[in-house]
Amino acid sequence: MRNRIKELRKQKGKTLDQMQDETGIKRGTLNNYENGKTEPKLENWLKLANYFGVPISYLQGIEAKAGPTSELEHQKAHDAIWEGMAKTLRAASVGTIGWEEAYQDLKRYQCKSDELRFEEKQETQQRMFDLALQTFKRRDRNEKR
Repeated sequence: MRNRIKELRKQKGKTLDQMQDETGIKRGTLNNYENGKTEPKLENWLKLANYFGVPISYLQGIEAKAGPTSELEHQKAHDAIWEGMAKTLRAASVGTIGWEEAYQDLKRYQCKSDELRFEEKQETQQRMFDLALQTFKRRDRNEKR
């Protein structure tokens, strides 16, 4: 399983030097990550995931699909749900739509909100798992020295 750092960098049309300037991660370190010589620490996985706008698990090659990851993207998704709910309630209060229709709309928004929270919980759990795995790998390497 290979990480997708190089693939995403090329898709973005960036050089290693540009990425160094934009992420603060040294060029040589990025090169080692891309070639699988070293693994990023959690802090750098987070930087890279936010830089590319993908989940860490996608960046690591674990997950096949890239979804929203950054705090801003999650907040926008939550805001869209709240705005939709507010529109529905306004429409029902002025009589544009019936209360039964409003109720059904609100139930759909609740489902979307639940799905979003579930995805966020999964991402948090994945980050915790990744961190634990990296810690064990690092400890194993240190013990072999």
